[in-house]
Amino acid sequence: MKADALIIGGGLSGVTTAHRLAKRGCSVVLVEANEDVGLGANYANGAMLVPSQTAPWNTPGVLSTLITSFVVRDPAVRVRLKAVPSLLRWGLRFLKNSKPHLHELHLRRILDLALYSMDVFEEYYKGYSDQFDAQRCGTIKIFRDRSSLDSQIDSNRHLSEVGLDWEVLTPQEIAETETHLQGLVSQLAGGVRFPADVVADSRKYCHILRDDLIASGQTVHVGCQANELLMSGDKVIGARTAIGDVRAKNTILALGARFGKLAPRMSPSILVRPVKGYSLTFDTTAVNDLPSQPVIDEGQHVGIVPLNGKLRVVGIAEFSGFDSSISPKIVRQLDRVAKSVYPRLEQTLDGCKREPWAGLRAMSADGLPYIGKTSSKGLWVNTGHGHLGWTLAAGSAELLADLIMDKPTTLDASSYAVTRSP
Repeated sequence: MKADALIIGGGLSGVTTAHRLAKRGCSVVLVEANEDVGLGANYANGAMLVPSQTAPWNTPGVLSTLITSFVVRDPAVRVRLKAVPSLLRWGLRFLKNSKPHLHELHLRRILDLALYSMDVFEEYYKGYSDQFDAQRCGTIKIFRDRSSLDSQIDSNRHLSEVGLDWEVLTPQEIAETETHLQGLVSQLAGGVRFPADVVADSRKYCHILRDDLIASGQTVHVGCQANELLMSGDKVIGARTAIGDVRAKNTILALGARFGKLAPRMSPSILVRPVKGYSLTFDTTAVNDLPSQPVIDEGQHVGIVPLNGKLRVVGIAEFSGFDSSISPKIVRQLDRVAKSVYPRLEQTLDGCKREPWAGLRAMSADGLPYIGKTSSKGLWVNTGHGHLGWTLAAGSAELLADLIMDKPTTLDASSYAVTRSP
């Protein structure tokens, strides 16, 4: 089997990259080890496209936050001791990039990519929004203390010049915007609303693009493991898979943090580690009166998202290697947070069926994704999007497709290159 492009990985990055290349006239083969596309880190993710939340996790002072996580109850960021050895080199770079000037630089670069991604995503929104439950409903970020709110406002002011749209809300305005938050008004210092943010089901989106690829004559193999890269001298010419050898002019790794299994010698230059994220989804199809837009509780680092008959609570970052098991303790924590934000819904939520989930997100040491060519000819990567995989998917795929086709790029691709300065 031969193709212009072989994409390994059927999550958001892989499926969207395949779709953008196919639109340019490339013959595409997509292989995914799971039984279908969209079953990895995006299966039950936060369901939000949030250019408003592009700050890298390595904020100035993050070291104290990580140390505290070992001793405080229910921290938002957890580091398992067994994962520490695998994080040493990555962690040093992570901390280095928490310097204020680097953090600010990377925040702007991620925001640039996020806003570009939303422009590309508009094509899918206009064409398929009703099929993957997409709504441009905005998000509300709530703050329980004034200093955190003021810090967010200061950060937003710096980013307004590059296109971030936002407005400050008083506690009463928050309750008027989302009536289910009325029971929380007395605890709030205020909030910020980001009207351009979108809610959408990423798994359904992956299925739509899969079907579109197949309908246009492209090849999609699910339940198909890629076992090793095929080489001709120093050039990658495809991969050996469960259904045989697939040869391609260009091979794209969109495997999240697992890319190192196929390209181990890329690991020193692509500093990506898995970070487990959790969600708890309540089936609210039988409930008539529910929140209408996502709420992000800054103090608890948790988002609560209404999604077509469901209410999904997302949050917690856990460094535990490639362990994807679900912690009952963290599930209970998410349940408590949901009820603390919506105290009037406690009995309603107790009566709903619930589905806990955990997925591994690929987090880079500097917060920026890796998009572009590697040191091996014919081999490309699209990984490291962290908590912003859904937000950055369309823009990252479009940028990579331009690079592969040797076309001028809208953004400066060097900011996301494998060879970028640390």
